[in-house]
Amino acid sequence: MFRNYLKTAWRFVKQNKIFAGINVLGLSIALAASFIILLYVINELSYNNCHTNRKQVYRVLNYYVDFNNLQAGTPYILAKTLEDDFPQVEKVVNEKPVSLKLKQNDEFIQVYQAIATDSEIFDIFTIPFIWGTAQNNLLDEKNAIVLSREVAEKLFGNINPVGKEVVGQINKEEQIFIVKAVFENLPPNSTFKAKCFVNGKWTINDINRSFRATDADVSWNYNFWRTWVLLSNDSKVADLESQFRALEKKNMGDKPNYNYSLQNLSDVYLGSDQVLNTGMKGNMSNIKLFLAIAVLILLVASFNFIILSTAVSTGRAKEIGIRKTNGAGIHSIRNQLLIESMFLTLLVLPIALTMAWFSKSYAGSLFQTKLEIWDSNLSAYFIVYLSLTILIGFVSGIYTSYYLSKLSVISILKNNIRKGKSKPYFRSAMIVVQLIIFCSFVSGTLIIRSQYQYALNKDPGYHPKDIILVDVKDCAGYASFLNSIRSNPNVIMAAGVMEGLPMQGSMSTMYPHFQDKEQKVYVEGLAIDYGFLKTMGIPVIEGRDFSEEFGSDLKQSVILNESAVKQLGISDPLGKKLGYQTIIGVVKDFNLHSIHTEIPPLSISLTDRYIRQVAVHYKQGTIGSLVHALESEWKKIEPDRPFSYMSIEDLIQSLYASEKNLSTIVSIFALFTLLIAALGLFGLTLFVARTRTKEVGIKKVFGSSEKIIIYSFLKGNFLLVVIASFISIPVTIFFMVRWLNKFPYHTTISWWVFAIAFVISTVVVLSTVLYHSFRAARTNPVKALRYE
Repeated sequence: MFRNYLKTAWRFVKQNKIFAGINVLGLSIALAASFIILLYVINELSYNNCHTNRKQVYRVLNYYVDFNNLQAGTPYILAKTLEDDFPQVEKVVNEKPVSLKLKQNDEFIQVYQAIATDSEIFDIFTIPFIWGTAQNNLLDEKNAIVLSREVAEKLFGNINPVGKEVVGQINKEEQIFIVKAVFENLPPNSTFKAKCFVNGKWTINDINRSFRATDADVSWNYNFWRTWVLLSNDSKVADLESQFRALEKKNMGDKPNYNYSLQNLSDVYLGSDQVLNTGMKGNMSNIKLFLAIAVLILLVASFNFIILSTAVSTGRAKEIGIRKTNGAGIHSIRNQLLIESMFLTLLVLPIALTMAWFSKSYAGSLFQTKLEIWDSNLSAYFIVYLSLTILIGFVSGIYTSYYLSKLSVISILKNNIRKGKSKPYFRSAMIVVQLIIFCSFVSGTLIIRSQYQYALNKDPGYHPKDIILVDVKDCAGYASFLNSIRSNPNVIMAAGVMEGLPMQGSMSTMYPHFQDKEQKVYVEGLAIDYGFLKTMGIPVIEGRDFSEEFGSDLKQSVILNESAVKQLGISDPLGKKLGYQTIIGVVKDFNLHSIHTEIPPLSISLTDRYIRQVAVHYKQGTIGSLVHALESEWKKIEPDRPFSYMSIEDLIQSLYASEKNLSTIVSIFALFTLLIAALGLFGLTLFVARTRTKEVGIKKVFGSSEKIIIYSFLKGNFLLVVIASFISIPVTIFFMVRWLNKFPYHTTISWWVFAIAFVISTVVVLSTVLYHSFRAARTNPVKALRYE
């Protein structure tokens, strides 16, 4: 029976090549786009599945009470405290990235993702070994090192390096390490990244030196380590977190500055939106958005399939009548039509996979991630893709099979089936839904692009162009290099800064409100060198700028922005004390970060220790010669370091790259939606034109002109466009207002975005219909009346 169904399905496809071809092309585009999105979604949802104990592994989070924010940094002492005081904790370890270089052929190479930790790390995370074993004391010796396959092959080739020595530089000190083991490269879907491991004690001296301290290993105030715990199976996380309150009071007093909580390893990637400095993390909002886009595209393709299938399949009424007369039951006919539908979608599957494969690299650049086929997810890809294909075939064919199988034999034999007009309202409704989706995509794309342009063009309160930021971190000859920059005739001004504008990081302090001492105000900080405000074009509206004429400015003076003065409740701020510093000036508010965040209260201080960048304001049109000259000066001072810089225009554009890419993604899928819908309209109009051939002939005999006949075809479709365009307006506004409200500063939704969507959909729909209506109108009435 099933074999006969397949034969009949193949015969139907061959007899209706045009309509089958249109369905195949539309479904191929829809499935290919959906497969790309699902590849992204499956990869995003599979992070940390590679770790066997992930359901029992937790990261300790640290809530900063005064600053009202959540971070992943914890003190070094916390790991030992949890191990000693909490029996639910089976294993615990802290880890911290460390600066490490290893010697290869008399040259030191930088090892990125070098982690300083303890031996328990191998019991908590699933880290398979190639050479050596995960012994309990693997990292106990201070000169022990465990390498990844990538680093081991780079240093030693394909030989077993266990027991061999390797010279390294750690925290700028040269040491000899002993290789204890080599582990397999961690899979890409692990948020825990490591290229090698060293003993955790290497981090203690580094922190002590940076903060001129001696107690980094026992203090509760240096939150620079991440703490991971492996809990027993019967542990209750809520109970353990409640016990942390006693731990905090015991070690930090009755009003502890920090509150600890636990986050499961499975939630680290997609559940860290509110966690600062968390490292690698995803975006659940993007996953939901792209899934919604995939569903909408598949919906358009399914509607297309139903529209064409119901139109074409009404021509099979006599076949169904004969089969019923010969004893075929409703279920048999329904199964036949369903199998035909699913057969067609399965024919589409390899085509869609091929299209998805060739578009994968381009799609990866849009999604801002590398869309790889991960071996660990192969079964998930297969199950999801095949299931989706079968589901589309089933859903698309369910209506056709139900409607045609219910036709009565008498109606069929009396020729009461209205060809080309079967359920016209239902088909029209599906066309309207397709056009609503398209119009919403187009207007949404235009709104997103408007927000992107608004972000680029909004006045940030400083020079948004003709500025470059030169990297000078750890440059011993900073002063000499800065003087050489200022002496260049193409340079207007130049000055150093800890991090240039717009800042991507942050540093902050809590200050008491000037009127209500119990209230604390969160104030961000900006550390600069002399002349930075003038270089960036930030006006001082009250008081004065920092000046080398005042020796006290370096450590005792501070400048506030307008928001800081207002939120701290300061009247007549000049001369007032902010902490141990004196307020000497007030600058006009400017966007410290991107427009994703509001302008914060800001304190600006001088520094001579933490200059990492030099902002260079240059004469317009001189960037080429300037960069060449600066690179030559840099080579004189730092011959072993590459010259690195970024223009402020590129930096600003990078901050809004997600909006630009989102606009591109939505516009591409809008194009797919329009293409699929246009294909459906093309096929439907062809079918309707054929079934109305005799009607057209009679109209021409009675004097109807070609224009009137063409108008009769266009009128109904134009009405569908108008209805869809009006319905799409509130739909678009509902979703886009919610999206725009994520930005403290955003554009407004203009009427023209909906007008453009209407014009595009009108042009495409009417031009699609016009071709067949024109051919039908030009038909010879004699031939038309002889039709069939």
